[in-house]
Amino acid sequence: MKKRLLYIRADIFDGELIAGGSVTHTVGIIQGYAKQGYEILCASSIMLGILQKLSLTALLPLNNPKIFKFLRWKVNCLLSNIFFTLQILKLLQKTGPINFIYQRYTLLNCSGILISRLKKIPCILEYNGSEVWMNKHWAQKKWFSFNRLISLIEIINLKKANFIVVVSEALKEELVIRGIAVEKILINPNGVDVDLYNPDLLKNERATIRKQLKIENKFVFGFIGTFSPWHGIEMLRDSMAKIIKKHPESHFLLIGDGPLLPMLKESVQVQNIQSHITFTGILSPENARHYLAACDAYVSPTQPNPDGTRFFGSPTKLFEYMSMAKPIIASDLEQLADIIQPAIRLTNLKQNYEQKLGLLISPTDHEEFIQAAYTLVNSDQETLHKIGNNARQKAVNEFSWIKHVEKIEKFIEMKK
Repeated sequence: MKKRLLYIRADIFDGELIAGGSVTHTVGIIQGYAKQGYEILCASSIMLGILQKLSLTALLPLNNPKIFKFLRWKVNCLLSNIFFTLQILKLLQKTGPINFIYQRYTLLNCSGILISRLKKIPCILEYNGSEVWMNKHWAQKKWFSFNRLISLIEIINLKKANFIVVVSEALKEELVIRGIAVEKILINPNGVDVDLYNPDLLKNERATIRKQLKIENKFVFGFIGTFSPWHGIEMLRDSMAKIIKKHPESHFLLIGDGPLLPMLKESVQVQNIQSHITFTGILSPENARHYLAACDAYVSPTQPNPDGTRFFGSPTKLFEYMSMAKPIIASDLEQLADIIQPAIRLTNLKQNYEQKLGLLISPTDHEEFIQAAYTLVNSDQETLHKIGNNARQKAVNEFSWIKHVEKIEKFIEMKK
C-alpha cells in the first residue's frame, strides 16, 4: 500500500507568497517525500500558484469565509482553527487514510493537532521558532498582541505533536527548557534542491545575465534574502562602498525585498555607488538561481538576536549558496559556523585552503567583512573554484531535501 502524507500550511497572508525560505522549505519537503514514494495531500492557505505545479494527489485551498475578512489578521488566524480543520476533515473523507500529518507551525493555528487527535494520525510539527518571541522582537505593529493566546496555542502544538522537527540546536535547547520531551525532537537543518541549484546547468544563464548587466569583467558578490535586520543589511550598507573603493571591479547583486530595502537603496544613492549595485527585487526560486549563477561569491552576514538569546535560524540562502559552488562569506554564528566547516579564518590566511568551504567572520565586525571580501577578490580562480566545489559537495552529500526527509523517516522509525 502506497504511503500517504498530509502536508498543512495554515498561514494567513495578504497576497501571494512566491519566494523566501519558507517557500523553499515547503516545496523541498513535499518534493522530498514524493521522491521517497509518498502520495502527498496538501492543504494550504498560501503559495497556491506554486503548489499547483507540484505532483500532488490533492491540493486543498484553505480559507476563512469572506464575511470575516474585515476582522483583524490575528482574529482570522484564530478563526482558521475552525474553518481550516473542517475543510481538511472533509478532504480526508474523500481521499481515505494517510500515514502522517506534517504541519509547518504557524501563528495561532493548531489544525494539524486537532485532526491528529480526531483521526488518531501521528503529527509531525515543523517548528522554526517561537511566534511569541517573533511577535515581541520582529513584529512591526504590536497592537492587539494576543501574546497569551499565541503562547497557549504554541504550547498546545508542541505538547501534542508526536514528533517535532527543528532546524537548529538552539531551537531544541529552547524547547527542552520549556518542558518539551527531548526524545520527540529532531534537529534537521534546512536544505536545498541540488538539481535546481546546479551551476553546471546554468552556464548559459550566467553568461547572459552578466552580459545584460554589463558585469562580465566584475567580481560579483551575491546576496538573497528578505532584507530584514537579522540578515545583516546594515553590514552591507556600511561595507559595500569601502569594498568598491579599494576594488572598483567589485559589484553587488542583491536579490529580494523587505523592510530595510528602502534604507539600503537610499544609502547606495548617498554614497554614489549605484553603478556597482544591482537590485533585482523579489524573484521566484527558478529565476533567482539564474542571478545567483551570475555571481562569483556570496555573502550571509547574519546578525545575532537583539535580546542576546541564541540565534535559532537555519538560513536557506546558505544551502543555496553552497549548492551553487562559489565561495561564501558567512557570520561566525551558531549553525552558520557549524555548516561552513572547515572554514577560512582571517586570523590565519596562510592556512591551506584545500578543504575549505568559505570564510567565517565576526557577525558585527565590519572591517572583518571588508577584509574577507578583499581576500576573495584577490584570490586566484583555481582557489575560488576549489572552495566552491567543496561547498557544493557538502550540500549534495548532506543537505539535499531528499537527505532531509530521509533523516525524518529514520527518526520516526527509530521511535516506533
